[in-house]
Amino acid sequence: MPKKSIKAGCPATATLEDAIDVFVQGAGKISSALLGMVNKVGGQIYALLFLSDEPLSLDEISEKLAVSKSNVSINIRLLEEYGLVRKVWVKGSRKDYYDAERVYPRKVLRDFLEGIQATMTDAITTIERTKAKVAEARVSLQGQKREKAEFMMNQLFQIGLFYYAANDFFDDFFAGKCVDVELIRKAILNPEEVTRKRGRDLL
Repeated sequence: MPKKSIKAGCPATATLEDAIDVFVQGAGKISSALLGMVNKVGGQIYALLFLSDEPLSLDEISEKLAVSKSNVSINIRLLEEYGLVRKVWVKGSRKDYYDAERVYPRKVLRDFLEGIQATMTDAITTIERTKAKVAEARVSLQGQKREKAEFMMNQLFQIGLFYYAANDFFDDFFAGKCVDVELIRKAILNPEEVTRKRGRDLL
């Protein structure tokens, strides 16, 4: 029986390859935008292996993603270092094959949150070092320059309250303690309220 032709104007039926392509392209954008450890191609490679029910060789990955084999090879090594893919042996082949370690979402979230926490720590260090310099300079200042120093100190104090609140949140989170979600919410959406509260606490 002959196959029915697709009528003009009717959309073609989606294929599994279409679905994989959507996932691969999306994962590449997410990886490059959200994570420092995996670039766009690395994210695409992992996404491809994640949805593959069998290991893929470097040649197959290169062909499916339309990127050079050398690019695939570099990113595969990085993914191996991060524990996101593993090299596997395929009977009857002398090529290197790779499979995905399917713990990616958990690892990504942890690395993402730890990256934010590290940023909070860097911000606090910068703020405190700046405050120390302002305090040191303020001793010998008079008039408008001293007022400027006071303004700077107040600005550093206010922005520091946000970063201290965020840092406390992550410290409690990773320590398994109850986290004050309301505090971090206010720090993001209503920082003035947090500033006033922390200011009163320090009096």
